[in-house]
Amino acid sequence: MTKKTPLQTALEQGLADDANLFESLNELGQYRIESIPDAEALVDALEIYIERPIEPPGVFTAFHQLVSLFQSVSTVSVFQYLVRRGIPPLIRAYDQRLPFAEEQQNELLFAVKIFACYGLEEGLDRLVQAAYHPVLREGYLWSVIFEQLGDQDPLLPDLVDRMSDPLPDGFACVAFLDWVNRLVREDVIQQHPFDSHEGVQKLRHWLRSSKKDDFSFAHSSAASLPFISEPHREQLLALAMDHPDPKVQMEAAWASARLGSEAGLKFLVRLTLDRSFSTTACAYLEELNRDDLIPDEANEANFRAMADMCDWLAHPQEFGRAPDEIEQYDTREIFWPPTNDVRQLWLFKYRYVAEEPGEMDDCGLGFFGGTTFSLFDETYPDMPPEDAYALHCCWELEMNEDIRAPEVRSVEAGKAILEAGARGEYATADDDDEEDDFDEDF
Repeated sequence: MTKKTPLQTALEQGLADDANLFESLNELGQYRIESIPDAEALVDALEIYIERPIEPPGVFTAFHQLVSLFQSVSTVSVFQYLVRRGIPPLIRAYDQRLPFAEEQQNELLFAVKIFACYGLEEGLDRLVQAAYHPVLREGYLWSVIFEQLGDQDPLLPDLVDRMSDPLPDGFACVAFLDWVNRLVREDVIQQHPFDSHEGVQKLRHWLRSSKKDDFSFAHSSAASLPFISEPHREQLLALAMDHPDPKVQMEAAWASARLGSEAGLKFLVRLTLDRSFSTTACAYLEELNRDDLIPDEANEANFRAMADMCDWLAHPQEFGRAPDEIEQYDTREIFWPPTNDVRQLWLFKYRYVAEEPGEMDDCGLGFFGGTTFSLFDETYPDMPPEDAYALHCCWELEMNEDIRAPEVRSVEAGKAILEAGARGEYATADDDDEEDDFDEDF
């Protein structure tokens, strides 16, 4: 008798009477489906599962676990098998749960993501329907969903056409805008779906909005402007250039420069010397093949490091904006164990001034030169630079899953690793990892 795989065992146990399928699958961890028998077991389990009563809503359910297995395939043969045999029952499970979209929005959109990955026409029909659904269209997973669609998929032009007239509403519309902005910029499609009466109305609305929550929508709108026809383009560019958010203004300057405007180029060149916006402004000029306009001062090493540190701090997952104050605290050239080379490193003190009376300023110490980061709860602005480098060395080794990473991150452990590196003891992590046969992040 052939020995059962961990997945087959978990599915069999989880589908038994009075068993918990979610718990059984959860114990598998990051399981990879590498064989057709495992794929067959998943399909058989899904067929059984959809015949059972729908689970009550929760953060995670067995449905979520089953869907997640569709993005854990390791070979083309398994993927092709699931396209033929796995997506149809998954569509039926999705359709069963659609009437309960209010309670199961995230799980249903997770399934839509899988439909986008696999590209089966019936699954893409559900994607289009979901983009217009009054509940599902508001989910934040749409930015991920659209990017699962292959640029060379023969069904893509028809899908874009179907979603162009009418355009969807809600967050699905903004995510669709971001996606088609990229497609038209890369010549995947020739006509921008928002180059229409309805599309221009939406772009105008977002560019006129003074709500901070709409600023990212205005940024996406400005990115579309090179592909909008006159006379609307000129009017929309004027709105974008007058927008209160500098990020929208920069996007408008890029759009204007792409269309041949010297004023747009001059605006971007000026911002290359502003530490808060320099990194983005330089990137725009490079994309426009006008990096020859970047001043030497903007490429000076210390300024460049500070600007890139500001750019990291301004990321939406960090502080969302550049710091109110920043100064270089230390820089030195040393052997850096996480990258096994000699390189220049920097430490920057930064401050975010409290916006409300009684609140404390947010101060920290940022590291640049290796993996840019700020150990918010472990480093502080006036700690000895050697201690900060030691902690960041430990942290970066941990992130790299390097065998030299200490079990407990500490200044002492980091200093010992740095000293060993300075002596020429360059032990590295095991880099004999095997590559998967199939892209695990498809």
